[in-house]
Amino acid sequence: MQVRISQWGNSLGLRLPRSLASQIGVGKGGDVSITAEGSRLIIEAARPRYSLEDVLIGMTPQAAHEAFDWGPDLGREVMGD
Repeated sequence: MQVRISQWGNSLGLRLPRSLASQIGVGKGGDVSITAEGSRLIIEAARPRYSLEDVLIGMTPQAAHEAFDWGPDLGREVMGD
């Protein structure tokens, strides 16, 4: 598929056809990563960046315990009451 490069201010740009955008999973307002390898231009959907707060939404001490429950204490990890 060929597209035409256009001038946008001091930059050059191209339009990404909807079918290609859908194929790589991007849409309006989405972020992409652009790299060059020789004469090839590679456009990939940008990986999402998560903050610690985003990852821990809804995490409670009980949920953390359930996530790391390996069964009853068996050895030196046994804590006295």
